[in-house]
Amino acid sequence: MQITLLIMHFTVCLFLIVLVLIQQGKGADAGIVYGSGNASSVFGARGSTSFLVKLTTACAILFFVTTLLLGMRENQVSHQRLAMVELEDITAEVVE
Repeated sequence: MQITLLIMHFTVCLFLIVLVLIQQGKGADAGIVYGSGNASSVFGARGSTSFLVKLTTACAILFFVTTLLLGMRENQVSHQRLAMVELEDITAEVVE
């Protein structure tokens, strides 16, 4: 399960980086108003902005969810390891 979460987390991270790099900055729209730049796009003049923002938001939420799940899983594993170490210490004291 942890390997699946790590692969999913890595994929979401890469996809989120690409999405952020694809998007235009807020000041990039001013160039279109004054005649420079290309106003047409695959999704229409205004459609790509809202689509990419929604996709980035969904990807960011998925990133936080996978981060929390990985953290919770690691916490669970570390508690199990700690319990095993304490059990070994108690057993060693009884044997001596």
